[in-house]
Amino acid sequence: MSPTPDSNTNFSSAPLLEVCGLQLDFLKDGQALRAVDDVSFELKAGESICLVGESGCGKSVTALSVARLVPSPPARYVGGQIRVNGKNVFEMSPKELQQIRGGVVSYIFQEPGASLNPVFRVGDQILESLKLHRPASATREEVVQLLKLVGIPAPEARIHDYPHQLSGGMQQRIMIAMALASHPRLLIADEPTTALDVTIQAQIIELLKDLRQRIGMSLLLITHNFGIVGDLADRVVVMYAGQIVELAASATLLARPLHPYTRALMNSVPKLGGESDRLTAIPGNVPNLGSFPKGCRFHPRCPKARAECSESVPELREVEPGHWVRCPFWMS
Repeated sequence: MSPTPDSNTNFSSAPLLEVCGLQLDFLKDGQALRAVDDVSFELKAGESICLVGESGCGKSVTALSVARLVPSPPARYVGGQIRVNGKNVFEMSPKELQQIRGGVVSYIFQEPGASLNPVFRVGDQILESLKLHRPASATREEVVQLLKLVGIPAPEARIHDYPHQLSGGMQQRIMIAMALASHPRLLIADEPTTALDVTIQAQIIELLKDLRQRIGMSLLLITHNFGIVGDLADRVVVMYAGQIVELAASATLLARPLHPYTRALMNSVPKLGGESDRLTAIPGNVPNLGSFPKGCRFHPRCPKARAECSESVPELREVEPGHWVRCPFWMS
């Protein structure tokens, strides 16, 4: 059984995105290293989900797999399905995948300066995105309208700028405009505020929140920062070492996290007016691929670990309606 939204969620009944038992390996020196292990979740039309976890937990690989963007080799899909609009992306032809990429699912990535072409004006780059999906109707007037939509001031002038003439925040708005050019039903944002200062981060998050409400698109946000989850997510998927360890409605999880890893992540978020001058750190590091410990993958770093935690892999179970946890001792 896959984790799904609870019955009180007011979204379209048919899932836009279904990730079902996804398993993905990376091949290195003839060895298969499991990077994503039996990941399942659904995203309804109009819904917003945050994938949360430290770097190396499998969030980005899972998100890139939605449009089959993980290069093979070195990656190899070994199990599960990903269905977009009810159709398995692993069974799509190259032409069908091209229609899905951008036409249904669009991506924005961290560090927009590395994604934009430095030798082309930003207006031309957005126009190219328009022509890719609607060659007959793409116009510069529509480019200007997209820049207005994402809050670029004086868009008629900005379309002639090169990326280096824009700030990091403006570059990220350009990337969002390019992603929206094809009117996607699902926007996947992978750490969209990385390398931006705190004020600009807040502006980008507010922009994504506003766009989602105005356009009605679904949003899959990848982040390691629990500080922005409450502003954007309807539900939260917490990943660790390639597995889902907790999944719940955003309000439920933020009010009552059950998995020790989720609690540790939330305790590491800076709090205004906190009594301590130091942040609470999680001891140790995310294990490398191929070096996952036996049993619960978090147990070497878990303050509540018991002897049996190192013996068997815990199942992801629905312990409360709509609240899934991979820990048999979640009540302790």
